[in-house]
Amino acid sequence: MSGPLAGVRVLDLTHFVAGPWCTMLLADLGGEVIKLEPPGGEIGRGMGSVFTAGESAIFLGFNRGKRSISLDLKQPEGLAAALKLAEQADVVVQNFRPGTAERLGIGAGELRAKHPRLIYCTISAFGPDGPYSSRPANDPVIQALSGSMSATGQSEGRPERMGVSLPDVAAAILAATGILAALYSRSRNGSGSTIDLNLLETQLYAQTDLICAATAAGAMNSAAATQELYAEGEAGSIRGAYVCGDGLSLWLDTAHALFTGAAATRGAGMPDGSRASRERLAALLRTRPRKHWLDLLGQEGTGVVPVRGLSEVLPGGPQRTLEVNHSTIGPLRQIRTPVTVEPPWPTVNTPPPRLGEHTREVLRELGFPDTEIDRLAAGGIVPTAVPTPTHSTTFNQTHTKERP
Repeated sequence: MSGPLAGVRVLDLTHFVAGPWCTMLLADLGGEVIKLEPPGGEIGRGMGSVFTAGESAIFLGFNRGKRSISLDLKQPEGLAAALKLAEQADVVVQNFRPGTAERLGIGAGELRAKHPRLIYCTISAFGPDGPYSSRPANDPVIQALSGSMSATGQSEGRPERMGVSLPDVAAAILAATGILAALYSRSRNGSGSTIDLNLLETQLYAQTDLICAATAAGAMNSAAATQELYAEGEAGSIRGAYVCGDGLSLWLDTAHALFTGAAATRGAGMPDGSRASRERLAALLRTRPRKHWLDLLGQEGTGVVPVRGLSEVLPGGPQRTLEVNHSTIGPLRQIRTPVTVEPPWPTVNTPPPRLGEHTREVLRELGFPDTEIDRLAAGGIVPTAVPTPTHSTTFNQTHTKERP
């Protein structure tokens, strides 16, 4: 059985995280994703602090199941090849800054005028207009501007960045959802669509409940007031993360009679959530190892769970991960798209591509003869050789990329 998007060709013009995450999801659903990169590769190949055999963890994490073609779109012949790819695509996804795609000649208006059935999706940081529209942005910038950083911080401390890139995953999933809806719409009326979304608005969308609460409380005009409002749910309880006697942590989600003697009480024996009572509870939990408290509290169905690191989470069942065979890294374990279907869709286990790995193959499919590909390659317009990976060295189990 083929995947639900079998036969759907996606031209991926994206870079970094949100865009590649969206197109990887489409690949996992069976779509044929062709990733078009500039001669030096998309920016994600050189971003982040973890490198394995010269490959960036950011690139490896969001580009499974794709083929890579490298073209110089600033050269007329490179652009012509890209336009030919777009003519044969069902979907184009890009996340350039506003106006960049139009300057390159691959904007929505130009492509859809020639190909009305095309679905064209743009993912940007702030949308096409507004005071920040021309600025670049990454995950921490969006968290800061959207209010989520204030929501994460405690009322008595500074705002904190979430450890996961929620703005990126929210944008990726909403973009993929819009693309799937547009494909369904096209199957009914024959027309394509232009889809536009941005990271700031998708992060606001992910905070719908918090925004409703802030609106009702009249706390929309002050970052400090909003931060205090978001922390209000914690202020009246002892729920939170605590370090145990062996240095491991647990999350206590509900009150427990055991702690009424360690914390000041309020009402019907519920522990008070003041800082002093929380400190007394923290001191109690530090007297025994985590397993002691989990065994004791778990017997009574209390909301207490261990705070785990990734090394503890990943050895889950085989449905949680999949293994791909990368040409330079070897076996590479990745997180599977967590959707289970019956009857099952086939698993996409094609590794993230090396830069330009499929350039010659894709150009042949477009009808370019080898002699023409050789001529374009000689001029640097369509790099076809896969570069030798830079040397990777490990310091304290963190890979750092050594550049010449």
